[in-house]
Amino acid sequence: MAKLVTKFKFIKPGKKAGGYLKYIATREGVDKIDDSKKYLPASKKQKDLIEKILRDFPDAKDMHEYDDYLCTMTVGDASEFITRALEDNAQEMMTGKTYADYIATRPRAQRFGSHGLFTDDGVSVNLSEVSEELNQHQGNVWTAILSLRREDAARLGFDDGYRWRDMLRTQTAALSENLKIPMENLRWFAAFHDESHHPHVHLIAYSANPNEGYLTKQGVNNLRSSFAKDIFAQDLLCVYEQQTEHRDALKSESRKLIAEMIGKINSGTYDNPAVENMLVKLADRLSKTGGKKVYGYLKADVKDLIDAIVDEIGKDERLASLYELWYQKREEVIQTYTKERHKRIPLSQNKEFKSIKNAVIQEAMNIIADRIPIEDAEEQPAPDPEAAEIDMDSEQMPDEPTEQDAHDTSNFYGGGQKKKRTWWTDEYKQARKCLYGTKDTPPDFEKALTLMLAEAAKGNGFAMHDLGKMYLSGLGCEKNEEQAQEWFAKAYHAFIAEESKVKKKDYLQYRIGKLFSFGYGVEQDYLKAAEWYEKAVTEDNPFAAYALGSLYRRGQGVEQDDEKAYALYHMAAEHGEKPNAYAAYELGRMCKNGIGTRIDQTASDAWYRQAYQGFLMIEQNMADDKLYYRLGQMNLSGTGTEKDLPKAKDYFEKAAALDNADALYGLGKLYLNRDFAGANTQKAMDYLTAAAEKGHSYAQYTLGKLFLTGEKDTQSAYYALYWLEESAKQDNTDAQCLLGKVLLRGEVTDQDTDRAAELLKKAIANGSAYASYLLGKEYLDGTVLLQDVPEAIRLLTLSADKGFTPAEYLLGKIYYRGEVIPQDIPKALAYLESAAENENPYAAYLAGKIYLTEDTVKDVQKAIRLLKIAAAQENDYAEYMLGKLYLYGKDVPQDYEEAIRWLTASAEHGNQYAGQLLHSIRNNRNWSAAMGAFRLLHHISRIIQNRLEDERRGKDGAHIDRKLRRRIQDKNEALGIKQG
Repeated sequence: MAKLVTKFKFIKPGKKAGGYLKYIATREGVDKIDDSKKYLPASKKQKDLIEKILRDFPDAKDMHEYDDYLCTMTVGDASEFITRALEDNAQEMMTGKTYADYIATRPRAQRFGSHGLFTDDGVSVNLSEVSEELNQHQGNVWTAILSLRREDAARLGFDDGYRWRDMLRTQTAALSENLKIPMENLRWFAAFHDESHHPHVHLIAYSANPNEGYLTKQGVNNLRSSFAKDIFAQDLLCVYEQQTEHRDALKSESRKLIAEMIGKINSGTYDNPAVENMLVKLADRLSKTGGKKVYGYLKADVKDLIDAIVDEIGKDERLASLYELWYQKREEVIQTYTKERHKRIPLSQNKEFKSIKNAVIQEAMNIIADRIPIEDAEEQPAPDPEAAEIDMDSEQMPDEPTEQDAHDTSNFYGGGQKKKRTWWTDEYKQARKCLYGTKDTPPDFEKALTLMLAEAAKGNGFAMHDLGKMYLSGLGCEKNEEQAQEWFAKAYHAFIAEESKVKKKDYLQYRIGKLFSFGYGVEQDYLKAAEWYEKAVTEDNPFAAYALGSLYRRGQGVEQDDEKAYALYHMAAEHGEKPNAYAAYELGRMCKNGIGTRIDQTASDAWYRQAYQGFLMIEQNMADDKLYYRLGQMNLSGTGTEKDLPKAKDYFEKAAALDNADALYGLGKLYLNRDFAGANTQKAMDYLTAAAEKGHSYAQYTLGKLFLTGEKDTQSAYYALYWLEESAKQDNTDAQCLLGKVLLRGEVTDQDTDRAAELLKKAIANGSAYASYLLGKEYLDGTVLLQDVPEAIRLLTLSADKGFTPAEYLLGKIYYRGEVIPQDIPKALAYLESAAENENPYAAYLAGKIYLTEDTVKDVQKAIRLLKIAAAQENDYAEYMLGKLYLYGKDVPQDYEEAIRWLTASAEHGNQYAGQLLHSIRNNRNWSAAMGAFRLLHHISRIIQNRLEDERRGKDGAHIDRKLRRRIQDKNEALGIKQG
């Protein structure tokens, strides 16, 4: 029996049944009984009355109560059936007014105020007015009764009138559509009756215009289906998308079964001479047929041939199993509201799959035209990219070089002048040695503090500056930013005083510029910093050249200018006396990436080698944590030296011993590296945690990602979310993107689309091309966030314009397909070719296909070049297309050996079409007909799979845009418009 029993009737104007009303009012066998008698056998009077009810109202046999009565034949169940049967048919005996009063006020009607009647949201119900309106109504009034078993009602929450009310309010549109009553004229009212065994609701609907409205048999079925899907949404999820452990197993098995069926179809070849012969015959018939080559316009004998082809393909064991599964799932849904079993029909007669017939026609037309169809409908979509992990070192601001070189007094006062005094005293040198240590001697911060204080007391501006740094970092003392700034301010005034006195000013000008650049002792002011650096550069100071280059590189205080930055770095790196290793490193990066100069890998390698050797020279004279970290990174990545992971570990450990958080992070990443002989996940987590606790945002992000996606023993949703939140708070765009993605999907935590969108928008504001792509893709899809195509295109364009190849590829597809925005093939190609140049195989393949198939831009040589870019990355569809080009020799000279080479590669990489074509070639079959039959097999399997997926989603994820896209896809495929 159906889980939801429904009864639809209508009351004609003026209909009366007073005699029967009197009968049921005085009938025997429906008196209230006490619990002690309800289990006795049904009385003769009850049985007689039941017989009369069944004669008068045969459909009463469909009621849950009758089913219960047949099972027990007890007094209690007989009484329940008699009560419900008479109540369900009361409308045939009463006026509209009386019936409205009855369902609203009878015993056990749940009341909403003084009565139980309710209607659409925001509309108050006056019982007397409604009753009077019904009494005066001159049109038909439709009634419906929806009944559930008590256990189903309790489980689904429909043992409460408010739940029924909320459900029916969502059905207003369905009532309007199926009763053929405009929404503005529709009136409906309902009341819930909380019966002990079978809670149910009575519904009345009519039009304010008495001449409107009619309910067909199909309309009844539609309403039953709509009500049932809403009421049994949870149970339908049990079939398709279960949420408990048991339901998850069912869902997994269902998907696994579909995947296995599709896998069998995709992996095997297809030999069906009958289909091939019929396709050739159909091609011959169509070639002699005028008019539109569309199924509905063809003659009966041609339609019969097409139907025969569909049914012959449907006999394939693999496809038949898939069609059987579709029917099983469809019947599971239908049986929630009807006990009728629909007769199964052949695939060719099933209207759900009518698009298949035009696909058959298209394959026959391919044979006529001797076309080379593009079988890419099953092309796997480009994988959704993860945010590219940033090499943290490469994204940091250039390091602040330490002026470790001794400067004698001639650097300040000019050669030949009598030395009045100098800050570069033996005592200051000793203080610096204690502060920075040496390669063999670790720093002694407490002794350094004592010596620096003594030097500062003598007016040594360098010592004052170093004291500021010590108090700022807590070296040999407690951290104290206020005291640090006081020392920096003293250093500033000392520098200014000295700069006004000395002849050679460049070094002091550079140091003053640094104070303004960092905001030490003065208000941070990049413009003033640049002015001071510029003065020093004119006197050939390499430190100032490097610092000014960094300002131009970042556009701080000056207009951003990579070419000027490159020239300044070059000046610093090539300085005759003091070549700057940090500048050489930046030049290596700029030559590698083509920043401010052309890309030159040879020059990049040379600059990196120079930088590495320069850093090694600095290391001989000092123990600097930033320098150790930089050397560790260069050994880790093989930058400027051979890759040496053990040496990278040694340098990171030296920096970590000096409390460098970057080095702790580097050690954590190193121990996660599978190429490192000492790889150890637990050690990695320990180091990452230590760095994260110091506020290192990349360590926090990496920990969060590790807890989210790591091995089983490292997974923890709580810690993943905690660390990702901490990193996101520091504007780490990687963390913002990953956390936003997690909250969008709601897989390891509750879904929070508002917070997700907020995080992604912050990442976009921070310049993240990946975040723009991710949010744009969600707005385009419209399954999680409300679809917003203009915003989606804006965000994807923002991402693509930053060179993010997945965004370029997606935009290229969108502009090519022209489904959500007007088609623009030139713009599509611009994005696709840009992505192809960055070795995106999906973009290269699609661009190649466009150049091959679109007459307005057709360029076979460009197509082949792009297809070969994709094929070089083992894109099986590109390999297949190249094979077909050389096999058929349509647009290029025929080359059988080259064709077989490409087709074999494609088949080896899993392309079923290439495998089928090779099979047909080896067996001397008609290539066109054999491939047409094979394509039809796959086309039909895809359509059935799509229907299964749509119905599995039900109301949880299915929406009009998805359905529209499905219809567009079916239509386009049937007409030969393939999807890229």
